[in-house]
Amino acid sequence: MRTLSVDYRPHSAQIRAHTAPEDTVLFAGGWGSGKTWWLIAEALRLTVDNPGRAGVLVSPTFPLQRRTLYRAIVDIFPEAKRWPTGAANARDCLGPLVKDWSASDRVLTMWNGAEWVFGSADNVSSLEGASYSWGCLDEPRLVRAEAWRIFNARIRDPKSKQLRRALAGVPSLGWMWDEFGKPHPKRTVIRASTTDNPHLPPGYIEHLNLSDRLARAYIHGEFVVLEGVVYWNYTDESIVDVKPDPTKPTFGMLDFGGRKPYFGIVQDHDCGEVVVEEVVAANVLESRHARDCAEHLKRLGLTMLECYCDPAGKSRNSMTGLSSFRVYEDAFRSAGVLSGSMQHPRGPVERHIPNGVEATRCMLQDHAGTRKLFVATALTEQSRTSRYPEGTAGVHGGLMGYRYPDKRQHTNEPLKDGINDHAMDALRYYVVARHGVVEQPDIAALNTSLDNSDSTQSHDVGYGAGDLHLGDF
Repeated sequence: MRTLSVDYRPHSAQIRAHTAPEDTVLFAGGWGSGKTWWLIAEALRLTVDNPGRAGVLVSPTFPLQRRTLYRAIVDIFPEAKRWPTGAANARDCLGPLVKDWSASDRVLTMWNGAEWVFGSADNVSSLEGASYSWGCLDEPRLVRAEAWRIFNARIRDPKSKQLRRALAGVPSLGWMWDEFGKPHPKRTVIRASTTDNPHLPPGYIEHLNLSDRLARAYIHGEFVVLEGVVYWNYTDESIVDVKPDPTKPTFGMLDFGGRKPYFGIVQDHDCGEVVVEEVVAANVLESRHARDCAEHLKRLGLTMLECYCDPAGKSRNSMTGLSSFRVYEDAFRSAGVLSGSMQHPRGPVERHIPNGVEATRCMLQDHAGTRKLFVATALTEQSRTSRYPEGTAGVHGGLMGYRYPDKRQHTNEPLKDGINDHAMDALRYYVVARHGVVEQPDIAALNTSLDNSDSTQSHDVGYGAGDLHLGDF
């Protein structure tokens, strides 16, 4: 039997996860702990156990799958050079473990006739109707409970050696806690810390951009109970004496909010990004609020480069036939206060509320103490905030009052109280649409010992090479 050299030498937590006897294994790891590599190696192990049978590999979205699972496969598979495209031969691209690749069906046929079917949790139709002998789910924290239930139910091939479900990702409250937070006879959680991986380049943890409390999840792979104030790192140090300046880059942030719309103005100053002005309203038509916002910008002599807002604003109003996007954009264009465009978070990962909250929290202060997002002193003064309509809050009040539900344990979504959430939603749209969600640093980019001239393949990025005998599985 042929022996192949594979760039995967598992550390202790990965070995424990591979050898766990339970039907369902959650490899709960921090960033850089080897979750994706473990998932692909686990898929290989299950492929050996189930020749000629189909397994499914699911990611939150297909684009994320291409960035993570596809890349890990190219890194791990012996003699792999790149992911096959066009008429390229799959075996030539991915090496001797692969027989064929169908891009239209997203099916990889392996050396022993087994199939790897790639699915997206964002497109649940890609999971419906089939039966699989095993399944791998990447980044479950970005997956909705419905997709998890469908994935779980699809692992039902009666000819499977073991109906194994392998999950790998940063643990998060919500359905992950409901499913894995308590002991279950056929499930186990193997926790891995970023520090468990001896193959990471120097300085990897220092490059992480995390809020202090969430670092326990993203570095140490722990379930972190979120309670109390959402933005606990918003303090007096987040408040700066800065005034609107027409010479500074200017951006808008907008929550349409039904009858309680919120509009904030953010500028790039020397200290960082500062919310310098806002228009807080209640019981007002959005056309009137849009004009008020445009007039306020004009009085201040400000022109927005972009305005970031709720993606739901693209829907048309059944009465007027106009979308909220159009109402505000027309008002801004007419007043000459928008030079760019109306932007919004686009993909499901960016629209996932906990992702946006953590990205905002990291801007306020990351785990290393760095602050990048501030609020102008004028927006915190009681002489101003006391004049806001009853039942509303500006950005300062929202940051102080936005909370997790008191009576609903183990949720990672803040309370929608109709008061603080409008300004906080607008702030989240701004952070995510302008900066994106929090992502782990690229290991290859940080490892200066690697030759990164060929972007289609990286060698020895995560682990030392080892000899893999397919019979050893």
